[in-house]
Parts: sequence; structure tokens; C-alpha cells
Amino acid sequence: MPSLRRAASAPFVVAAVATIVVGVGGVAAFGAVRPAALAATAAGHHAASRPLRPGRATGTVVAGVVGGVVFHDADTGRWIPCVGLPGCATLHAYGNPATGHSEAVFRFKAGTPFAPHYHTSPEHVVGIAGIMEWRVGGVPHYLGPGDFLYYPSKAVHSGRCSPGADCMFYVYDDLPYDIHPAR
Repeated sequence: MPSLRRAASAPFVVAAVATIVVGVGGVAAFGAVRPAALAATAAGHHAASRPLRPGRATGTVVAGVVGGVVFHDADTGRWIPCVGLPGCATLHAYGNPATGHSEAVFRFKAGTPFAPHYHTSPEHVVGIAGIMEWRVGGVPHYLGPGDFLYYPSKAVHSGRCSPGADCMFYVYDDLPYDIHPAR
């Protein structure tokens, strides 16, 4: 089965990809990756997965915490409003967004747009739920469950969650998280 694994030294190593397109300005997108579970490994430890809940992925995220496991439940986790993105909530997953790399899950209500902005860090994005129209440099990319999108540092992006279902996606930032409005 296809899976995404995270090594301690790399954001993602992708095991199965049906299509990959590298566009202008270093934007990469691929689709048709439909992992049965998202698993992460660090320091040779593997976490046991919990029973599958209907409509939910299985798996526990093992992070680079010494002897520790990090797990966040999307149903009961601490969602906070996104800075600079009205209608968005985020669940901080791992890392320190103020001082270094970080991982987070973002959630938008169906039909909610987000205004053009950019970040100092390149971003790696994986769709979890819903369909998010993501415009990078004015070019549309439709991010659905299991789809991946990467764009380089300071790439202006905007978009909106399609009507009909809330959108959720995972984001990995290499550098401290910041957000800058763009025109």
C-alpha cells in the first residue's frame, strides 16, 4: 500500500505517486496518492496505530521527541484561529513555528477564501479533506485528500475551500512560520 514516511532528517519521502508535475517557479504538485495511513518514524521507533474510526485515517505520529510520541486528535485537539487568515483554524502538530521548522493541520469552512499572502519558508502541503483551490503565482491547483503541493519561499498564494465540504490540510514549514499580505 502507498504510504508517506517522515525520516528524522527529511520532511517527506514519498513511496507511491501516480502523477507529478513541476511547474514554473519551483511549484510541484502531484495527485492520486491515497495512503491508507500516514506514518512517521524517527530514531528507529514505530508507533502502533489505533483502531480505525469511520472516515478517519489510522496511525500515530512518532516525532523527534526523545523517547516520546506525539499524537493530536483532530476531533478533540486544541484548534486556534489562524493568524491573518479569517475563517481558518489550525492545530499545531510539531516543531516550534516561532524558531524553526513546524508542522500543522489547517481547517477551513466550506466556501471560505484566503487572501493572497506569502511566507519566508517554502511550504509542503498535503490534502486531508475537502477540495482546496490553491493559486500559486496565479496558477490554480486543486488539492484533495492525499494530494501534495510544494511551493518555494515567498511564493504568493491564495485560494478557497470549495463549497460542500470543509477543507483540512497538513503543512510543513522548513523555517519559522510567518505570514505577509500580498497584492
